Amino acid sequence: MRYNELERSVNHVLPQKVLETLSKLPPERLRMVLNFAEASLINRKVTRRYNVVLEWNEPDAQDSEGGYTVLVPSLPPVVTEGDTREEALANAREAIACFLEYLIITGQPVPPDDEKGDNLVEVTV
Repeated sequence: MRYNELERSVNHVLPQKVLETLSKLPPERLRMVLNFAEASLINRKVTRRYNVVLEWNEPDAQDSEGGYTVLVPSLPPVVTEGDTREEALANAREAIACFLEYLIITGQPVPPDDEKGDNLVEVTV
């Protein structure tokens, strides 16, 4: 997250008294304080629930056993697979967690929970 973006986001969260104190800091010291704030945000635990779509793939010449492809509609980049339903769901949890960690580290918003679905998967990062 760039310095100015972090400074703007802090302005929406902190009480006015804290903002007044921060505004009195020299710029270099304010940068250090905001760096600590950013690290704190990155280290904060986030729990989300997303619906996953499991698509069964019939066995064929390339895959004699078949398996599941897993899509996460709320997180379009997240696609994974598994030989069994259990493996597919475990892989989905791992893929979702990795994607959420990427979003947090790069300062991007984490999409809200899905409120309903047949296969809600919960992850904490």
